[in-house]
Amino acid sequence: MFDFDSVSRLNGYIKQSLQDNPYLAEFSVVGEISQYTVSARDHAYFSIKDEQCVINCVIFARSRSQLKIEPKIGMKVKVYGGVDFYAQGGKLQIIATDIEDLGSGDLHELFNKLFKKLQDEGLFDSSHKRSIPVLPRRIGVVTSSSGKVISDIVNTIRKRNPHYDVLLYPASVQGPECPPDVISGINYFNNEKNVDVIIVARGGGSYEELFCFNDEGIARAVYASKIPVISAIGHEPDYTIIDYVADLRAATPTAAAEMVIASYDDQKKEIDNLALNLDIAINQYVDLRRKALDVYKNHKALHSPAYYAMEQKAVVRELKTKLDALSGKIVEQTASDINQVKVRLDALNPGNVLKRGYSYVCDKDGNAIESVDKVSRGDNINIVLSDGTLLSEIKDIEHKPDGGIENA
Repeated sequence: MFDFDSVSRLNGYIKQSLQDNPYLAEFSVVGEISQYTVSARDHAYFSIKDEQCVINCVIFARSRSQLKIEPKIGMKVKVYGGVDFYAQGGKLQIIATDIEDLGSGDLHELFNKLFKKLQDEGLFDSSHKRSIPVLPRRIGVVTSSSGKVISDIVNTIRKRNPHYDVLLYPASVQGPECPPDVISGINYFNNEKNVDVIIVARGGGSYEELFCFNDEGIARAVYASKIPVISAIGHEPDYTIIDYVADLRAATPTAAAEMVIASYDDQKKEIDNLALNLDIAINQYVDLRRKALDVYKNHKALHSPAYYAMEQKAVVRELKTKLDALSGKIVEQTASDINQVKVRLDALNPGNVLKRGYSYVCDKDGNAIESVDKVSRGDNINIVLSDGTLLSEIKDIEHKPDGGIENA
């Protein structure tokens, strides 16, 4: 057994061994990009993976500027380069010189297919989003029972408001056990109805580590939940299917804890302000009622009811006198108007016209004869006077050229 006297010597030996291997000095490898970030100096740090393994890569700014593609998470690529061992950090990585696009990666393609399917079914529609209760009595959390996530959530909630309970449903948040565990947790809280809001959370991780939350079963469980669900998966840039279905998405588990419950101090200040405003409103109302009561209290009707009644009777008598006078004027004016109408009607009465020596002629049926053209010789006509009717027979007819009345 060889004895290394320091970590530096061991890491240096590993680095030299890798550099001396001709197979690792220059090669190409196919994988799917699962992480990709660009530094301030334009170096790109990323990882590629297959179904079982992941390896870190870096492509420096000079090589990156000559790329024919813009690498993105989910791309299936062929990376050209060689293996490097960073001795100071003890990390193995590929120093890439070129990246060739081979199309969408398998996981990326699966994500896109599921995303489109659920989007078309309406699982992402805002109309289905439930509002998060302002003051939940108990908060349910579906996450791993070990690790930093649950402690961060509990500590954040306790700091903001120590008077709320947190109920944990332990679940695997990575690998094949993740989807059934998360679904069981959501269904458990819905069946028991023992919480007012559910947080589904896990800390940061690689694209493939978080991919278990791109699960159709989890999406449908969240959509069917009667209890509002907050998703808190990974960090700010990490988006999974559950984030689109959930009623609210938090960038981190700690952010979810801050969203789910208001600060106790903030609530207390708000309640104090409301109480102060209520006191002011009550005092203003009481003051207004007191002033009104003072007006009534000093009213002379209370101090001298008989005198007040006499005053009111005098007012009523005065009003009655004015009403009687006004009524008389209205009656007189109305009678005058009626007499004027009667005079005009009498003037237009045909009987009065006949009394002045006029008559009118009609046929035997009482129809007025207005022209000589409407009768013939031998016709019987009636001449109506004011005191009777003359029955006559037409012997002859004379026409006047101008249709006027012949002078006597």
